[in-house]
Amino acid sequence: MADNKTLKVLLWFVAIYHILIGLLGIFAKDTAVFIAKNFFNFNLTLTPEMDWIINPFSAYVLIFGVFIAVIATDVKKYKNMIYVAVGLFALRVVQRIIFMISAPDSLISTIDPVRNIIAIGVVAVIGLFMFLLARKMD
Repeated sequence: MADNKTLKVLLWFVAIYHILIGLLGIFAKDTAVFIAKNFFNFNLTLTPEMDWIINPFSAYVLIFGVFIAVIATDVKKYKNMIYVAVGLFALRVVQRIIFMISAPDSLISTIDPVRNIIAIGVVAVIGLFMFLLARKMD
């Protein structure tokens, strides 16, 4: 039972983070450079094209947050959906590793590799923790 509460807290944390980032991307695009640098370890130059790209990206981030919030309301009922979220976290880790290995020097040279590894580790740990807590449910 304590594991379910821990899982709910973790899910709500993930949900709120993604909802806030999504809302900021949609309604406060002027914060995109700050968000990119501090949350995604990426130096973003806000061009009209990037402004356009931020809209669908932010919408997906927002909906992912809502998806996680729904799961958090009843972790037993939506247990299988937790595995979908874990899969997305795993995909994000793989994508970030591929980016570190194959990104052009012009992109990767502006990114602190230690922060990038920490970000990968945080996403991996959250995903692993969600997976293990879901597996422990009755």
